[in-house]
Order: sequence, then C-alpha cells, then structure tokens
Amino acid sequence: SAAAAAAAGGRIVAAPFDVAPAGRLAVIADPAGATLCLWEAGVRPGAARVNEPSAWAMSLLTTPDPDAATRFYGDLFGWNAEEFGEGIWLWRRPGYVGGEPEQPVPRDVVAAMTAADDRPPAWGVDFWIADADAAAAAAPELGGGVVVAPFTEANFRRAILAAPDGAAFSVSQLQLAA
Repeated sequence: SAAAAAAAGGRIVAAPFDVAPAGRLAVIADPAGATLCLWEAGVRPGAARVNEPSAWAMSLLTTPDPDAATRFYGDLFGWNAEEFGEGIWLWRRPGYVGGEPEQPVPRDVVAAMTAADDRPPAWGVDFWIADADAAAAAAPELGGGVVVAPFTEANFRRAILAAPDGAAFSVSQLQLAA
C-alpha cells in the first residue's frame, strides 16, 4: 500500500516497518501533504470499540484540493467521496459495514473530508466522550491542553484538546433532543 500511495502521487514518509508482534506500520502523505499511517494487523487488529463514549468516532481530512484527495483515496483504498453538505464529504467504502447501527452516519462511512484553503492539509481524529466539558477541565490536569473550549454544534457538545506532546484531537458528546 505504501508503494501504491507513492505511485498514486503521494509520498512515503516512513517505509513499512514491523511493530512486533502487533503488526506492521508505514507513514504516507497524500498529494497535498496530509500524513496518515497505514496499519497491517498482526496480533492487534485495530479499533475494537467505536462510536461509544471514550472510543474513536471519526477521522477528518482537511485539504485544499478535494478533487485530488478524492482520486488519491479512491485509487488507494477504494473510497468514494459523497457530498454531505457544502464543503463536506463523507468517505464511503462500498460493501464495508462498520460502526454501530445507531451512529449518525451510514455504516459504510470510513472518514470525512472538508475543503480548507486557509489551513495546512491534515488528518484529524475525533473521539466520542460522555462529557466534553469534564474532558476539557481534566486535560490540563493530565498534562495536555484545551485548544478550543467546549462549544455546541448541531447535536454535539465538542472541544478540541491537545495531548501532552501537543497533538490535537477533538472530542464529541452526543446530545439527544429531550
């Protein structure tokens, strides 16, 4: 897959290497420069819990060139980009059934993409959490930080936090209408 990424216009950042016995890892960059890891499972297959509090929920690509990203990830992974709103696409993988039946997007969605000329290309990760405000309050106490304080958006209470090494990620608390 790393070689296929390079052939499709991407770049190999770190050639495939063993993370024994867990699996094999490579780091690639897409044509715009957004980096991501490729994982080949060994004894660690990947996410066992998704779309529930304290588990991975979604990855989001921010890119200045959605057309090039659509071609690259389509060629590399077989993903199809489907418009979800102005400047937002859902990456769908035909035949894939993941997540949970009650999640807010179709179960063949593997990621999302947004167009942004004013930010560097990057992949971000989001975790569902039981209480976004409590997570934001705890982050500094645990050596991390709050990049964007909790805010409400659609049916979610969200915050952008940073790990102690500065890596940013978002947390989302699903808020159902009463």
